[in-house]
Parts: sequence; C-alpha cells; structure tokens
Amino acid sequence: MLDLIVQGILTCLSPVNLLAMLLSVPLGIMVGCLPGFGAATGLVLVLPMTYSMEPSTAFVALTGIYLGAEYGGSISAILLNTPGTAAAVVTSFDGHQMARRGKARDALLISNIASFSGGMFGGLCMLLFMPLLGSFVLEFGAGEIFVLSAAGLLLVGSVTRGNRIKGIISVGLGLLFTFVGADGVTGVSRFDFDIPILVGGLPLIAGLLAMFAIPQMLDVAMSPRQDTTKIHMGDGGLRDNMGMFARYLRKIYRCYPLNILRSSLFGVIIGIIPGVGAAVSSMAAYSAAKKASKHPEEFGNGAEEGIVAPESANNALVGGSLIPVLSLGIPGSAAAALYMGAIFMHGMTPGPNFLIKQADLVYILIMAVFLCSVVQLVLGALTIGSFANILKVPASRLFPAVIAVCCIGAYVVRTLDFDISFFIWLGLIAYLLSALGFNMGAVVLGAFLAPAMERALMEAMSIAPAMGGLVPYFMSRTIALVMLGVILLYLAFILVSSWRHARICPPGEEEGTCLPAEWKGERGTDLAVFILLILGSLWLASICADYPFRSRLFPLITFGLIILCCVIGIVRCVFFSAAYGGRNICPLARVPWRKFVVLGVYMGGYLALMKLVGFYIATVPYIIANSLTIHFWQEGGITKRRVLWDVFFALAYTIVIYLVFTVVFLSEMPMPEWLEYMEF
Repeated sequence: MLDLIVQGILTCLSPVNLLAMLLSVPLGIMVGCLPGFGAATGLVLVLPMTYSMEPSTAFVALTGIYLGAEYGGSISAILLNTPGTAAAVVTSFDGHQMARRGKARDALLISNIASFSGGMFGGLCMLLFMPLLGSFVLEFGAGEIFVLSAAGLLLVGSVTRGNRIKGIISVGLGLLFTFVGADGVTGVSRFDFDIPILVGGLPLIAGLLAMFAIPQMLDVAMSPRQDTTKIHMGDGGLRDNMGMFARYLRKIYRCYPLNILRSSLFGVIIGIIPGVGAAVSSMAAYSAAKKASKHPEEFGNGAEEGIVAPESANNALVGGSLIPVLSLGIPGSAAAALYMGAIFMHGMTPGPNFLIKQADLVYILIMAVFLCSVVQLVLGALTIGSFANILKVPASRLFPAVIAVCCIGAYVVRTLDFDISFFIWLGLIAYLLSALGFNMGAVVLGAFLAPAMERALMEAMSIAPAMGGLVPYFMSRTIALVMLGVILLYLAFILVSSWRHARICPPGEEEGTCLPAEWKGERGTDLAVFILLILGSLWLASICADYPFRSRLFPLITFGLIILCCVIGIVRCVFFSAAYGGRNICPLARVPWRKFVVLGVYMGGYLALMKLVGFYIATVPYIIANSLTIHFWQEGGITKRRVLWDVFFALAYTIVIYLVFTVVFLSEMPMPEWLEYMEF
C-alpha cells in the first residue's frame, strides 16, 4: 500500500499531471463561480478534452475540476449573493452578510481554508476505507449488485426535487436509454426499428452532455439580464492577502476544529449515499454547526462558523462520492456519473475488479484529491476575489461557446455525425422534460447503471436454477436480502408519506377550505403526461414479445416500473387534487417559447451548416448569430461595435478550440466530403 501511495504522489507530480492540476483547479473554480453551473457542468466541459489524454492525466484533471467547482460556488455566493452551486446556497447565508459589512476578503479566505480542509478529509477517507471496501465488495455477487443498484436508483429518484413519482420515472427513462441496440448479454438487437446506426446503441456520452449542458445553457440564454450589486473588495496587495490568510489559517484550526471534522464527516457520508448531493450535506452541516455553536444567534448575520460548516462539507463530499464509483461502479451524484463516464471512455469498468486490476490508478486518483486541494488552497490565498471576474462573462458569449465544445465532446467518442445531431435534439427534448418536472440527473444515473443491473440480473438468473429458483437464491444471500428488505420498507414509507402529503392543503390555506386544483394547470398536464407514458410503455413492451426471454426480461421490468408509477400518479391527479393547490399554470406555459424556437432553429441550422462546410467553419456564424440574438434579448439593442466584437470573438474562439482539440489532442471533427479529399 505504501508503495502505491508513493507511486501515486510521484505520478501526480510529473510535469504533465502537475500542469493538469494547475489548469484544471482554476478552471473548476471559474465554472463553479457561474450561478447554476456546478461541478457537473464543469466536468461536462472538460470531458471531451480527456478523451485523448493518458488515464492518469485525465483523472487528475477531472478531480481538479470537481474540487475547484465545489469551492468556486462560494465566490459568487459571498460576493453577489448568487450561489454558483446548489451547495453554496447555504454559504451565502453568512458569507454575503460578512461581505456587506466590508469583510469580503475575510469570508473568501474562510471559505477557501474550509474547502481545503474538507477536500483533505475526503481524500483521507478514500485512502483509509478504499482498501477495506476492496475486500468487502468481493463478497458482492450478482444478487447484491442488482439489489444495490436498484436501491441506489430508487433513492435517487425519490429524493429529487419536486414530484417523487416523476423522479422514479426519470430513473426508468434512463434505464430505457441503454435498451436500444445490441443486448450486452445475448447480443440480440433491441428497439433499433430497422435503423442500422441504432444497432450500435445510443451514444451515452452525447446523451449525458445533452441532458446536462443544453437545459442549463438554455436557462442562462433565455433568462432576462439580472443586475446585482457588487461587493467592494477593498484595497490590499499580495502581502496583505498572505498576512490575512495566515491569521485565518491559525484561527480556524484553533477555534473550529470540531466544526470542520463534523461537517467533513457529513460530506463524506452523504457523498457515499446515492442521489442526496452536496446541497443536503451543506445544509446538514450548517444545522449541526448552529446547534453546537455557543452563539447560534449569529448564524445568518455573518457568522464565521456558518461559512466553515457548508464549505467543509461540500468539498469532503467529493471524496465520499468517488468511493462508491470506484469500488462498486455506482455513481451517487450527477458529477460522479460524469466521472464514471470518463472511466468508461478510457476502456475501463469501475467496480470491485477496478480496485484490484487498476490499483495504481486508484491511488493516483486518491493522491490527486489531496494535491488538488492544496492547489486550490494556494490559488485561493493568492488570488482573493480574482476568480469573481468570470461572473462578468455575458450569457450571449457563454451559450454558443459551451454548445460548440459539447458538440466536440459528443463527436469524439465514436466520430459519427449522428452523435452531434442526437446531442442537440435530445438536449432540446431534455429541456422540455425538465420544465415538466422530470430530473435529468436521475435519467443519467439510470442510463449508467442499466447495463450493470441487467448483467447482474442475468447472472443471477443463470445461478438460481441450481439453487432451486430465484427465491432460494436470494434467501441464501444475506446482504442482498437485507438490502431488499430495506428497499421494500423505503417504498412503503414513500407511499405512506406521499399519501399523507397529498391530503394536506398548500401553505396558507386552512384544512377543508382549499379548492381542488384546476385541470388546465399542472394537474391536467401531469395526467396527460402519465397517460402518454403508459401508452408508450405498453407499445414498447409489445415489441419485446419478439425478443428472447433473457433479452426482454429487464426491459419488461422497467416498463412495469414506469407504468406502476404512472398509475400512482394518475390516482394522485384524480383523487388528491389538493396536492396541486395553487399550481394552476401549465408548466410548459412558463417556457419562453419564442426564444426557445429561435435557439432551436439556430441549432438545427448549425447541424445543416456542418454538413455543408464542416464543424469549424460552421461554428463561426453559429456563435455570431447566437451572441447577437441573446445580447439583443438581454440588452435591448445592438451596436456596430458589438457586431465587430462578436465577429472577433467567434473567430478567435474557433481558432482556439481548433488548436486545442484538433492540433493538440488530434480530435477529428466533421468535415464535408469535398474537403475530406483535400490535403492541407
């Protein structure tokens, strides 16, 4: 073990990997600064670049992005009261209050030191518990893997924001994603509808990018401009910054060691649990810190402890969330799913065998957590507030730039034009599904876990006859049996709590006085969506009749889950209308349709132009058109100076991504046939 640790440190400190850390951590911080982006979006942006890297360099870079983004969310939370990540919402309670009192530098330094502490604690837990998990998970057979995956997905679906039923349906939709194409167990092609390109399946990475990037970017592009009051950082040079940093470093470890330890423990434990996420860990750590504080009345008014707790928790969560990914192949969050996608991209499969066969890579990753935390600490101390400049990037430039990079990410894995088209059209659909209340994070997690679940189920089916059937087989697997019992109890809890919640009137209305929700609003929309999902599931289930038993079993289980959830949803719509009280507007009515159609037409035009002139040439007019249009929506006018700047930006940005992806990383991009035969 000591040899692996030393080897991991030396590998991380090699020139290439050290450069990867020095570039990825600040990039992660900058992405984390942007409101609503978070670690998942940062990983989406970097994922295409890692395809041509060595695995060690790729995972070092991804770790830097992950840790940097979790810390970066606090910068906008403190300076603008606009959290960059969901976890940083809690940081804004006290951080922004400190900034308003002229202590913006103090708050940023406290956040930096606490985030560093949480990251180091998360890495320590990985170092201590990963070897133990490595031997423990070897006891996991097919039954345990299937039940554990199902438990994780149910938990992910049930804890998503909004309607729990839609959350679990979202998981089911993710499972359906992997049913298209050749069956991984028997090789039978399913649901290809006689379209040759679908025999190879749907592109998982392109789908992942579509469901994360496009809905988020559309929200940014179609939102009205928001003017926020800036916080003045005050005067102070590097020497003053370092003196203040040293003072707070001593103070935090002297006054708040238990707060850091307790909050970091929250982060690690909640990070291991699938689907809970950094926002919950930050809130739990904040609440615990307030209860344990000698001055709880200061929380919400600029308490230093109120910054230490959430920031320690959200960076400790990084190490916690990677533990189930590496040891069990189960992603506990959207960011962890992206991390898992990178492992698949490099031809490896996370899980029990990964810890043994790729032990050197595992320890490189663990050491990267430690070293990236150190880089984040140093950068945060040297550049207090400087990363906040990323907040000045307008949505008009950000939207087309991100979409162009994601097109590269969608294409490089299989080098098929179909994958870019799939990315764009699925992204537009994902935006509408998000507007209807479905959770794209749950869809992605379902898509990643589906192959492992199906293989585990088929393996259990093969073993079960020798033991007298599935029931005796599971009865002999103590771990699987315990987990199965927990799942059943949890499902019963969900049903009971949902029934009780549906009978309660909305806040502000007395019991017995609230009126049923109108059908024209969310209630009627949900009813229509559930009926359509039932009809679609029944149609797909009828197609399964032509497949062998082993090829149709898991899809039929998934269709049954979706139909069951939809039936429960219909019962809720018809008989528990009080649950919809106050929501008499159709969710799709909130979509700015004119802007959505315009941006959708631009994306369709982008695809068409790629076929005519190639990716890079098509990118220039696409960026210009989007930038000018979004600027007009948010500013109300366009000047000649603005047009010139947008043309310059489009040309410069296209040249940069060409140099980075094609020249440096040797990634081929779509070119028209008349250019493919020309030599340059």
